[in-house]
This record gives sequence, C-alpha cells and structure tokens, in this order.
Amino acid sequence: MGPSTFIRPELYLPTSQGRQQPCKASQFRTLPSLIDFNATYNPDYLFAIQAQKHGDSSTELVEISHAQLRDAILRCQAWLETEVRELQKPVRKDGEVIKGSPVALLMESDVGLFVHQAALLGLGVPVLLLSARLNPAAVRKLLDTTGSNALLASPRFQRTAQEAVEMADVQARSVSSYERHHYSHFLDESVPLAPNIASICHPNYHTDETDRKAIILHSSGTTGFPKPIYQSHEYLVGFAACHNLKKNEAETRNLSTLPLYHGFGVLAPCLSLSIGLTMCMPSNSIVSADTVLELLHLTNARSMMTVPSVLDDLSQIQGSHAIAALCSLQFVAVGGGPLPTAVGDKLAGAGVKLINHFGATEVGALSPVFVQTEEYDYRYIRLRQDYDYTFEAVEGAPDRCKLTTHPFGWDTPFPIQDQLHRRPEAPNTDFKVASRTDDVIVLATGEKVLPGIMESAFAHHPECKAAIVVGQGRFEVGLLIDPRRKRSGNEAESFKTEIWQFVQSVNEKVDSHARVSSREAIIIVPAEKAVPRSDKGSVLRQDAYREFEPEINQMYEQLETSSDDTALLLDFSNLEIAVKMIIQDKLSWKIPFDEWTVDDDLFELGMDSLQALQLRRLLNTAASKNGMGTLDSGFIYRNPTVVRLAKSLLNDVSAPSTDAVEAMIQKYCPEQGASDQDNKTPSDPAGHVVLLTGASGGLGSHLVQTLSSLPDISRVICLARPPSHGAVETVDPSLKFRDTLAAKGISLPKGAWAKIDVMQADFAKPLLGLPPKQYEELCGQVTHIIHNGWPMDFNRQVESFEAQFQLTRDLIKVARDAHAHRRTVRPTFLFVSSIAVVGRYREEFGEWVIPEIPMPGSRCTDAFGYAQAKLVCEKMVEHTAQLYGDEVVAKYARVGQMTGPRSGGVWNPTEHFPALTVSWLPVDVAAETMVELCFAPAETSDTSVFHLENPMRQSWEDVLSTIASELGISRRVAYDEWVAAMLATPDEQIEQNPAKKLAGFFVEDFERMSSGQVVMGTDRSRGCSKALRSSGPLGGDLIKGYVRGWQEIGFLA
Repeated sequence: MGPSTFIRPELYLPTSQGRQQPCKASQFRTLPSLIDFNATYNPDYLFAIQAQKHGDSSTELVEISHAQLRDAILRCQAWLETEVRELQKPVRKDGEVIKGSPVALLMESDVGLFVHQAALLGLGVPVLLLSARLNPAAVRKLLDTTGSNALLASPRFQRTAQEAVEMADVQARSVSSYERHHYSHFLDESVPLAPNIASICHPNYHTDETDRKAIILHSSGTTGFPKPIYQSHEYLVGFAACHNLKKNEAETRNLSTLPLYHGFGVLAPCLSLSIGLTMCMPSNSIVSADTVLELLHLTNARSMMTVPSVLDDLSQIQGSHAIAALCSLQFVAVGGGPLPTAVGDKLAGAGVKLINHFGATEVGALSPVFVQTEEYDYRYIRLRQDYDYTFEAVEGAPDRCKLTTHPFGWDTPFPIQDQLHRRPEAPNTDFKVASRTDDVIVLATGEKVLPGIMESAFAHHPECKAAIVVGQGRFEVGLLIDPRRKRSGNEAESFKTEIWQFVQSVNEKVDSHARVSSREAIIIVPAEKAVPRSDKGSVLRQDAYREFEPEINQMYEQLETSSDDTALLLDFSNLEIAVKMIIQDKLSWKIPFDEWTVDDDLFELGMDSLQALQLRRLLNTAASKNGMGTLDSGFIYRNPTVVRLAKSLLNDVSAPSTDAVEAMIQKYCPEQGASDQDNKTPSDPAGHVVLLTGASGGLGSHLVQTLSSLPDISRVICLARPPSHGAVETVDPSLKFRDTLAAKGISLPKGAWAKIDVMQADFAKPLLGLPPKQYEELCGQVTHIIHNGWPMDFNRQVESFEAQFQLTRDLIKVARDAHAHRRTVRPTFLFVSSIAVVGRYREEFGEWVIPEIPMPGSRCTDAFGYAQAKLVCEKMVEHTAQLYGDEVVAKYARVGQMTGPRSGGVWNPTEHFPALTVSWLPVDVAAETMVELCFAPAETSDTSVFHLENPMRQSWEDVLSTIASELGISRRVAYDEWVAAMLATPDEQIEQNPAKKLAGFFVEDFERMSSGQVVMGTDRSRGCSKALRSSGPLGGDLIKGYVRGWQEIGFLA
C-alpha cells in the first residue's frame, strides 16, 4: 500500500491565454516529464492496479508504483533501441529537430500498452496507437498514411500484423513486424537498468506545442478507412488537467474499462500522473458486468469511467447489489456514445452519481471529471473552462449551436461535429448533444438527411438498443432497429407494429423527406446477427451497412413492389377527385381538402420527394391493375397537378413530351400588356434598393454580404417564403436569416444589418402575396432585382417548374411596376441562369467557345428539367427586353461551377452538377461579379447576356495531382476504365458506389461538361466586372482545404 498523500505537479497548457505566459521551469508539458517527476516526488504512490486473469479464472492484482512505472519504461526503452532496427531517435540539424518515422503499437489494452507508448514518447519517436479491432487492411492503410516503418504487436494480434505487413503493393514502403514483450518483463526488478540513466526523457524528444508528431491516434472508421490524427505532447497533458477534483476527492482509486488506444481511455492514466487518481485496469479479456463488480470490490475503487453498454448490462442484473455498488462511488463517468434514457434514469434515480463525459479524438476530453452536486443533470455534458470556445448558431435550428475550439497544441481551430442544445439553467457550461453534422445521408434526390434525431430517439427507447438510418443513394430512408430482446419471424413483424406509433412521433421532429414512410421501411436486426460496434460502443455505420446489405436491399425491393389495396379502388370516372383523396389521406397531407385545388402545383404546396415517391407507388398499383404500363420515376414531377396526373393516367401517358420546353416558352412569353400601376412618382430613396431571391443559399448569402457592404446601396430586400401550410413560425424571420448567414461563416457589421430587410412573400399569390399598400411601397423603392432563388432538384421535369416561371413573370412585373411608379427609373432585372443551358452548344454549332448570346432553342440545352427550365426563364427575360426594353434593363447570367469561398475549404460535396468543370470560381468572387454585372450600364435595350465562370481555366492534370497527393493516391485510371468499373457495380451495391445513380450523366455528359468541352466566353462579363478580371486559378492550398473538408465529413476516405 503506497502513501496517502500525492504531490501534484504544476501543468502547462498552451491555450491562447497560456501562450502569453511562457512555460515556467516548474511547469510540466509532457507525459514523460510527469513520469520522471512522480518517480522522484511520489515514488511509492500507486500509479496503477492491473488485474490479471489466470487459467483457473482467478484474478490477481498487480500493483505498480510511480517509481516502478519509470523503471519499466526505462527497460522498455533499452529493449526498443536494441531490438527495433528501424527506430530513429530525433536529431538536430541546422537548428531544426528532425524526427524519424513512427512506430505503431497493436496490443491489448493493459498497462503494457501504456509502458510502450510512454517509452516511445520519451525517446522522441512518433507513436501510432492502433485500435485492437482494426482489420489488416485498415492497419495497412494507417501504416502507409503515417509512414510508419515498424509495428509492435502482442501475440494475440500477430496474424493481423503479419497480414498487414504482407499486403503492401510494389510501391509501398516496407514495414517490419515485432512481437512486444509482456509488461511483467519490464516490471521484473531482476532485469538490470542501464547505468547512469534516471530519466526517460531523451534529448530533443520535445520541441514545442506545435509539434504534432508525438502521438498519432485515428478516427473510428465509421465512414470508411480510419484516418490518422496527429497530436502533440501538450494534447496528452490536456487530459491530465481535465478535472475539478479536490485533493481528498482525487487521491483514491478509479476503475476504467476504457481502451487505452482511444481518447477517452487516455484520461485515466493521465489523471493518475497529475492528481494521484490511481488507475485500476481490468485484464485484457472482454469486460462484463460481473467483471466490473468483482474489480470494484477487489480494488476498493471509489469511481469509475466506462461506456454506456457496460452500464446497460449492470442495470439489468437481478437484485440490488449491482446498483448499490455503483451508488457507493463518488462518480461514474460515461462516454463514447449516448446513454439510453431508460438506463440513465434508472441509475440516477437510484442515486448513482453519473457524469456525462464528452470529447473528440481531435480535441481530447472536453468534459471535466468532478464530484457532482445537486444542480447537475446527467443528461447534459459540462464543458471544461480552460479551452477557448466559439459557438455558432445552426442554420434552421435556432435552439442548437455548433462548437469550435482550439485543441491544445494546435495552431488552427477545430469544429466539433456534434450539434448541441444549451441547458437553460446553465447556458454557458451545460449542453446536450443533439446530433452529428458529419453523419449525412444523401438520397437519390440530392436531399440530405441528418440521422441523429431519429437514431438518438431510439437509443433512448426502452425496448431498443440502437437504430440506424439507411438510404444513401435511395429515394427514401429506411430504419434498421436493434431490439433489446432478439426477435425473428412473426415476432419481429409484431414488434414493428408495436413501435410504429413511436416512429410516427419521431417523424414529426424531422424533415419530411427524412421520415420513415411505413412499417415496410423498417428492418428488425435478425436474432443471429449483431450490429457492429467500436471498442467504445459506438455503432459503426459503414460496417453495419455492409453487414445488413441483404436485408436493406430486400427491404427496398419490397417497398417498390408492395401495394396498397385502397389504391386499387380508383374511380376512373371521377379520377381527379380520386387522386386528390389519395394525396389527402395517404401522404400525411397538411393542407385541408378545401384549401387547395386540382390545378395547384403539388410541389409548390409543399410535396416533398418522399411523398412524390409514395404517390407514384400508389398510382402505379392502380395503373397495373387496369392494364396500364409502369409509371416511371419522373411521372409525378412531369405532371405536378392533380389535373395533369388524372389526364396522363386516363391517356396512359408516361413519357415526357418532346415539345414541353417550347410549350412552356410560348405560355410564358405572351403578347405585350400594360403595367397595372399608375404613374405616382414618389420621392426616390437615398441610394439603390435591391430585391433579392434565394438569399439563404450559398451564392445568395454571399450576394447579401457584398450588396450590404456597398455605400451606394441603401436597402437589400430578401424575399423569403412563409412557413409551409400548417406550420407555425416560432422564430423571427430576420433572426432566422442571421442564423443562416452565421452557419455559412458570414459575419456582417451592424451597419450592414441596418440595410437588410427580410420580407416574407407568398409566390403563389398575386402581388407576391403582399398587401396592396406594401406592394406599392416596394415598387416605389426598388431599383434592381436579382432573381437567384431556384429549387435544386434534378429529378423534376420542365413542366413541374411552372411555379418558377410564374415567379419570374411576377418579378419582371415588379420591375415594370417600379418603372410605372417612377418614369425616370429604369429598373434592372437580372436572372441567375446556368451553364447547363448551353451544355450542348458545341455539339449543335461546332464552336469551341460559347458566346454570350441568347440560345436559339432547346437543342443547345442539356436534356433534363432543371436546365430546360432555366432556358424558359432566359426566354422570358429576352421577351421582356423586346417588349419592355424602355421600361426594364433585362439581363441574365449563366453561372458555371462555384466552389467554396476563398476564406476556407467549405465546399458542399453534394453540389455535383455541372460536376467538376475545369473552371472553378469561389462563391464569394461569383457574388462580387454578379453584383458588378447587375449594376453595369445597359449597352442597348436588348437583353444583356453574361457568363460567370473563371476565365483562368485549369488542367485536370494539375488539379488531380494536388488531390491525389492530398489523398495519398499513387495510381490513376483512364476515364473509360473508371466508367466501366462504375457500370459493373451491381444495383444492390449502389450505396457503396453512389456514383452509379448518376450513370447516365457520367456516360453522356461528364466528359463534355467537365473536360473543357463546355467553354463559356466571358469577354462581356470581364469587361463589366473587375472581380472576374482579377480572378485566377485555385491555389493548391485551397484545393487541399476542400479535400480535407470532404475527408472530415466522410465524403472522401
């Protein structure tokens, strides 16, 4: 038994405040220096108690003092220097410290792993900590990515290590594999120590806090291969400082069931080094509830750190002894995943002092260890106060925030990928984790689903262990549920019925396209299978997708072929009413039956992609029953009103009309008409007034930033849609818009906000849904209109964009009415068009550079609804110039591919059309250019046509070289070879290869659109825009930033 008093070392943490005060000689900033300190000042105090299982299942406790720990590390260092040929200690050359290649550790989680880790840290050799669950391919990937040249593995993992070493290709560097010594060898006092060496800290082992080559952890690999995360010595000391424990609270024993190769697991040994909280470790076998109870008794531990699954098991033990043992502890810190509410409430209600721990591998532990008081609520995490935090509002969710912090030892900020709710009683310290921002499922429609809300709800359901949302590349989401009690066959089907009401209640909390449509969209985990989980208990999403791929494919096949008997009762003599009733009764339709008509556009009324899919399935059943052909996936989008649906069903029409584009042009380009407004000539406002649509999008938000910064613009009016039918607006539109800009990283000064006016408008109604007086005031002030708003849905046919044609017509009318109010003012109307309008120009005319002129017809336009609808609006603008050129300056600008802004790598990976052209323009430059084009003097009364793309084109060779270098890819394939491999992917594996859902685009359009064949001339635009003239190619650092951003959210491996 060691002494009861522990002398605490003084720690140095390089926060922004800490950098202003250099590290003092008395402060410690590395784990090796802490180990040396404790060997001198706390030599007999226990560092750890290691449990060891014997063949007869008996448990032996190995007590290790701080002096014994230091000596064990010294013996380990001597062995490493003798046996590991590849080991390279740091050297100083020309005033710079140069470190050698990393050495990887693949071992069980026991004190031996910490001894090897500390030995390498003290030698100054970068150490790669590998999770024991990794497969050989993942191990090899990390070895190659980090440049490791040696791998130390325990006997249990020798096969994994050997397979990883042998699977290298010809170009890969060789890696040697070694079998580690058991920790008992290094603790053996009969093994001599090297003479005259009393410190484990070797020369040059530490430089400063910016050296992030001390320890290398890795991500869990939930979105593909695990990725290395490089950290400094100071990062580890950050764990040592993560507590609010008094001396009498700390100098006890703590049982940790956490693996030492994960971030949360690092906390226990670091606190033992800093405050004397002796670490108690189970043997390297699987930790069970019985093991935990045995060790709590044998070690006399007064606290515990663990994962939710262990507490779940303990809560289900019969009798009261398990919970009584937990109640006796000062605290039970739980982390690594959400603790089910049923478990947490049961334990907290019984008196267990739960602490909700929180952190991330990139930043370390964010929640301090403490003895809780009555005001603490275990459902919330408490943030430590020695970090620098920045909180940002979440777009569309004013009750949530995102956290950005500076990890210890980093010179750049890191955004936490969890969304947080503030606790009203402690808004600055206590938060609840809502969902992750990087768990994004992209449906085949392009719509994004954040699965966190649905999955979190089921994690807290008393009958469910977990739920996983599926649907990548599909037209709707499904739900994989892991019940607490295994069920199969009829019992599993009954369970679906039991929980369906709960599913519906959660559906109300998520976006409409993210809802589970029916019981048939639910999969119950079969009794013979298990959901893959990480060492810390987190669900491994990608592994689960692979494990349950047959069940997922079967579920979607059944969804597509299942029928609803009620759909077979369609009354074809009164089909319009029958279809309307299906929509009303079967699609969770929010609008009362008598408040919409059969002529209304369903998408403008709020129909989402999931409802469109459901409606097509219902009508398909009726069509097949009546001997009609199958309705294709675009049927609803092509016929967006009940009248047109009924007509198409009666005529058995399921193919798009080849004359649809010309029909829309004729419909929305009528003969000349007069403005409805009288000439009132009110006083002109002081400065320009700009009316803007689409202000909340990527380009729109930067347009707002640019416009509001200009001194000659007095007002920026952002038109916003009102809440959908039946929804209640709970947030002021202006405040909501502020949150939207903040979520995009845009911060405006007070003077700019004074110019911005968010005006709700109903685009389906006359006068934009505004009261007549307000409409008159608008027309009396507006001088420029930028029509930027547009639905990004590539499934819709041109006919389903009629609401957009009507809005374009109404905005043109606003411009004409503004002129009628003030005859001296000729308002500018600028429509934001797309490169897709001219996608086939070269094929039609054979010209390499596409001039800034109107297109003669739809034969120059890419053959899908989005592009064709943009063409219709271009024709409407041209028509306006021809008939009303003396009233309105009519312009449109075709926009090419925009990237994220110049300030950082924030580029939405779902912006896949018009794919990755070789002419990339940062979105903030595009906004500045668009404003300059809008305010450029009109050359004539004819339409001004502009092209907005980067005139400095870049070769794919240069761009691919930068991307390949950042991703560590050495081999490239020809495009035709890539297409063949993509087409060969079976349809049932489309979630693993989502490129196949755009197969038609890659076969027919990609090379033409992205290999330089679509080259838009920019002479006129450059003549009018300084921003465009000054734009250059994207630098390598910016492209690398985009790649790193995509890697962080799991879009790239």
